[in-house]
Amino acid sequence: MLETRVRVRPPPPGFDVELRPPGSKSLTNRALLLAGLARGRSRLSGCLESEDTVLMRAALTRLGVRCDVRDEGRELELEGLGGAPRSLAGADAIEVGTAGTTSRFLTAVLAASPLRARLDGSARMRERPMATLIDALCEQGAAITCEGQPGFLPIAIDGRAGLRGGELRLSRPASSQFISALIIAAGLARAPTRIVLERGTPARPYVDMTLACVAAFGGRSEWRSGQVDTIAIEPSALVGQDMTIEPDASSASYFLALAAIHGGRVTIPALGGASLQGDAGFAHLLGRMGAEVEQRATQTTVTGTGALRGGEFDLSDMPDMTLTLAVCALYAEGVTRITGVEVLRHHESDRLAAGAAELRKLGATVEERAGGLTITPPAGGRASLRPAVIDTYRDHRMAMAFSLGGHVEIRDPACVGKTFPGYFDVLAGLDMVAA
Repeated sequence: MLETRVRVRPPPPGFDVELRPPGSKSLTNRALLLAGLARGRSRLSGCLESEDTVLMRAALTRLGVRCDVRDEGRELELEGLGGAPRSLAGADAIEVGTAGTTSRFLTAVLAASPLRARLDGSARMRERPMATLIDALCEQGAAITCEGQPGFLPIAIDGRAGLRGGELRLSRPASSQFISALIIAAGLARAPTRIVLERGTPARPYVDMTLACVAAFGGRSEWRSGQVDTIAIEPSALVGQDMTIEPDASSASYFLALAAIHGGRVTIPALGGASLQGDAGFAHLLGRMGAEVEQRATQTTVTGTGALRGGEFDLSDMPDMTLTLAVCALYAEGVTRITGVEVLRHHESDRLAAGAAELRKLGATVEERAGGLTITPPAGGRASLRPAVIDTYRDHRMAMAFSLGGHVEIRDPACVGKTFPGYFDVLAGLDMVAA
């Protein structure tokens, strides 16, 4: 059990380590849901065992999916339903906590299923937008009632009419999770579906990941060429598969940044240029800042050079890297400008406001904008960084990113359980956790 606060210090000089983060949350939850909808048995290895994935497993179990758990949740064997769920055990709402993938993906699948269900989540999840997804599913034939504020959880879903298919036109959804949810649900529709993204695709690598996962289970969905982003989905029967989950690229970013900041060397095996995860490209941003980067198809190594420089970074394709890059900016020469991350206003915290507040505690000058941050490090460089007590806002990424901030005390470190329960144990192994 983690304490209510953890004191963290920089790593010892010259560290050279190989670290393997737990499995990708995004891939684990996609594979779990698709295995649940598939015909036959699926074996998933390297899975993430965390709050988000446990919530997805619990929901699938209530929908009739048998799931055997081994090796502390890293190895899973599922017997799929062979189509949409047709029953739900228990009368209580399905609990989604703060899990965006679980809430959005299940909403879409239940809207395509011949049953009635309710979904609810944490207080913060009740503040995260759902309207674009709900409206699209209702346009397709589902009946969804918001039991509190319009466009937010809790919701009641009646999917007995099914989804009709046809064309869906979306402006620019606030989250790529809406698009991924619609892709998965469209495989259960009565007719083919075309999703037309009139103003482009936010965080497109996550949508590409969904398409690749659907294809791995035998589904048929693909981009269509043209001036406007369009995805075509054919209703199709999924078939159980064996799948190995990659290490989580978002979790790996903290260790790679640690090397870039402090002049050490970190290697992440089984995660490289061939990854399905867009965040695997974060290493190249560190290269732009001055670190040495070697990335092969299935391995990434970052070596710090002792000198980082700021710059301008559009993170619209990897918004979850914003806080990690922002902390790197504390150690860089010059100004760092991060753009394209409006979506972070509606995550586990308002990560732009929260990030700006905590960066200022460490001595940075920060301009907070609607869709990004401009960060000027302390005038005296890293030697001028101030020790600080960091508030985490119940947000796992706040806790992990700001643990790189020098001599810091992290409040509510247990919030990392959402995606990386053992994170501070890894830092302790690097002699970074003070007694």
